Amino acid sequence: MENFEIKDGVAIIPEGTEHIGNKAFYECKGLTSVVIPNSVTSIGYAAFEDCEGLTSVVIPNSVTSIGERAFLGCEGLTSVEIPNSVTSIGEEAFSHCSGLTSVVIGNGVTSIGERAFDRCEGLTSVEIPNSVTSIGGAAFYQCKGLTSVVIPNSVTSIGNSAFNGCTGLTSVTIPEGVTSIGKEAFGGCSALTTVTLPKGGKNMLNAFR
Repeated sequence: MENFEIKDGVAIIPEGTEHIGNKAFYECKGLTSVVIPNSVTSIGYAAFEDCEGLTSVVIPNSVTSIGERAFLGCEGLTSVEIPNSVTSIGEEAFSHCSGLTSVVIGNGVTSIGERAFDRCEGLTSVEIPNSVTSIGGAAFYQCKGLTSVVIPNSVTSIGNSAFNGCTGLTSVTIPEGVTSIGKEAFGGCSALTTVTLPKGGKNMLNAFR
C-alpha cells in the first residue's frame, strides 16, 4: 500500500504525493473516506477498487487522470465530483458503484472510458459537459435508474451499448455532431418514448434496437 495508511477509516495520503499507485488501497474494506491532497495528479489502476465501505472521496483540481478500475465496486459511494482538471475517466473507473446517485463531470473531460459507470444502478441523471468528444462502449450500461441524460454537441462518437439497459430513460437527443454511434447503444431502453436524431440520422436507428 505504498507509504499510505488508514486511521479510523480515513486514508492518510501525505502532502507532496503526486501519484496514488496501482492498487494502493485495493480491497481496503475498512476505508470510509479519503481526502486526496492537492499535490496528486493521477489516480492509478484499481487504486480504490472494492473499497466497499468508502462513502466519501474528494478529488482535487490537481488530478488530471482517473485510472482504469480506480473506484470499481465502491458500493458505498453516493456522489462524486470530477474536477475540471481531469481530462480522462478510465475504463471501469466507477463501474459497479451501485450506491452512486449523483455524478458531476468536470469541463476538462474529453473522453469517458468503456464501462466507466457500468451498472451504477442508483444513478438518476447525468449531464455531460461540452468538452466530451467520445463516450466509450457500455459507459453507462445497465444504469437502470438513469431517467435523464444530456449529450452535448461536442460528442462525435458513442460506443457500442453505451446506454444499453437504461430502462428508466424516457427521452434522448442525439446531437448533430455525432458521426458514429455503436451497435445497441440504446438497446433495451424500454421506457424510451422520444428519440431525436440528427438530420439524415435514420441510419442510427439500429442503435435503439
